[in-house]
Amino acid sequence: MNESVRLLLVDDNEMNSLLTGFLFSKLGIPFDVANNKAQALDYINQNNYSLILLDIQMPNDDGYSVARAIRNINAKLPIIAFTTLPEDQVLPRAIDSGMNEYMLKPLAMQELRSMVERFKMSA
Repeated sequence: MNESVRLLLVDDNEMNSLLTGFLFSKLGIPFDVANNKAQALDYINQNNYSLILLDIQMPNDDGYSVARAIRNINAKLPIIAFTTLPEDQVLPRAIDSGMNEYMLKPLAMQELRSMVERFKMSA
C-alpha cells in the first residue's frame, strides 16, 4: 500500500479494534484507533487521514453523531460506516449524517484493500 495512506478506526470494542488493526498491519497501512468521539476528533485535528472506519454502535456516542462532528472539521474526509447491522438499517442514516459508504464487520482483507484503493484514487 502507498505510504501516503493513513487510516483512523473509531471503535469502542477492543477485540474489533485488534482484529481490524491486524488487517491494516498485514496490508502495511498505518493507522490509529480512537475509542470514542472525543478521541477521534483529537486524532483528526492532529493527523492527516485518508479514510475513517467508524463504528455505528458505540455506547456513549453513536457513529452518526461522530460523523456529523467530523464533518464540522473536515467536509471531504471519507468516512465509512463500520457495523454488524444490515445495510438497509444503516446506509440511509449514515449517508444523511455525512458518511460515504458502509462496510460490514468482520472485514475481509480484500474488501478492505479495495475500499482503501477506491478512496485513495478519488482523493
